[in-house]
Amino acid sequence: MMNSYFPLDEYEGRWSRVQAEMKARGFETAVVFGRGGGTTDNCGDVLYLSNHYAISSGMDSLIWTARSFAGVILQGGRAPQLHIDEPEVRRDLVSIEDVRTSNHPFESVARALVERGVTGRVALVGTNFIPVKYYRQLEAVAPDIEWVAADDLVRSVRRIKSQRELDCYRTAGETATAGVDVLMKGLISGLSEREAAGEAAREVVRRGGRIQMIGTNHGETLGFDQRFPLTGYSADVPAIGDIVTGTLHGALFQGYYLDPGRTAVRGKANSEQMRLIEAAGNIVHRLSDMLRPGVRLLDVAAEGDRMTAAFGGSISPIMKNFPFYGHGIGLGFELPRISTSMSTPEDIVEQDMVFGVEAFLSLDGVGAAFFEDIIIIGKDGNELLTKSPSIF
Repeated sequence: MMNSYFPLDEYEGRWSRVQAEMKARGFETAVVFGRGGGTTDNCGDVLYLSNHYAISSGMDSLIWTARSFAGVILQGGRAPQLHIDEPEVRRDLVSIEDVRTSNHPFESVARALVERGVTGRVALVGTNFIPVKYYRQLEAVAPDIEWVAADDLVRSVRRIKSQRELDCYRTAGETATAGVDVLMKGLISGLSEREAAGEAAREVVRRGGRIQMIGTNHGETLGFDQRFPLTGYSADVPAIGDIVTGTLHGALFQGYYLDPGRTAVRGKANSEQMRLIEAAGNIVHRLSDMLRPGVRLLDVAAEGDRMTAAFGGSISPIMKNFPFYGHGIGLGFELPRISTSMSTPEDIVEQDMVFGVEAFLSLDGVGAAFFEDIIIIGKDGNELLTKSPSIF
């Protein structure tokens, strides 16, 4: 049998910190929903609290609703209660002792609250992805509860990583580095995009990582995120002299996300291609150095804007789609963003946060470049997790 990576005391600390945050916000009770079933984009809060991850998904049927959803009830003075949509719980993995199973997890959560006599305000985490039909199940079964959106309740606690979580990230960083190295070497050696992606995927999976997306691009579509969005990679082979981009997204160890990327040239780069690629890397290196405890993200982003303007160039579609220089990261892609349009004055760098730091540049007649690293914010200096070469 498998065993949970984190010991019970790690989860007990998480529950305590979230309940303290609930109290600070004036909540006696909170319900935290998550969704697995093929993606970890929305499973993070439930995974953080319980180590439960659902593997089944699909449309509603005559016997079930809300496949792959799970909910955790947190209430002051009581142990957490987990509601899952699977018939049996993995006791060797799940940290919460009190587990309820149901084909209708939203109705199950609501019934449990009614049985406890809960009325009035209850914090609801997950409103950004809970479908309307399942929210109506909560309303129908527990009509005396006022559901108050609190989507950042758990995220506000887990943005600061424990030492055990940081160790997870260090392992994930080794996998990310190896995967990106294989991907980029494949792209510049004459493999097709999908062959290079396949080699990278093999490296990641054999190390125990889970891939969300491997993205590649070159040629006339270079200003976009990927050459073929449905898969992330095409059957095309970059030509000699083409700029190529590669990025690897995934929960690469114990659910912890990384999304590094690099840009290179197949063959010998000309001076303008090299200037473009080096400029993107220089922005990331400069901003990574600025991300120190106590620094405002607005100030970091302003430096990114200054360096981008100083480079000149054009604005590509991917730059319009991602108007920022990075983001917090953990059990998914998370806030805060590093952006003059998306950060707030209250967004401050703190020790033991993890950031993805990225830059996009485009130059008419030359192409586009992308560069991203993942770093841990340390007390005496930042720790680089993604150690692929800046120049391939």
